[in-house]
Amino acid sequence: MSIQDAARTLFGNEYVGTDHVFRLNGPRVEAFSGVYEEIFRLLARGDVEEYRALVHARRGVRPRLTFDKNWGGPVSVHADGSVFALRLLPGQSVGRDPR
Repeated sequence: MSIQDAARTLFGNEYVGTDHVFRLNGPRVEAFSGVYEEIFRLLARGDVEEYRALVHARRGVRPRLTFDKNWGGPVSVHADGSVFALRLLPGQSVGRDPR
């Protein structure tokens, strides 16, 4: 299982992680979970002290929970640089229960 098979730009920042597509009461939804790209690079190299310094320095920028217009759905960014985002896939509409 890969934790770095997708990259997304959210709120103008690059994140790496993984995505999943599933149905939510009919419409197809994309979920993306990941971490700020710079933080990921530090952790991948084992630079734990640099990671801690970066997370501490950027803690005023995060957390954030709001709608990202460019992404097309709600995005939650946590103080540690992790992110979770949801959106309807293009062509999907929210309507009646398909059952």
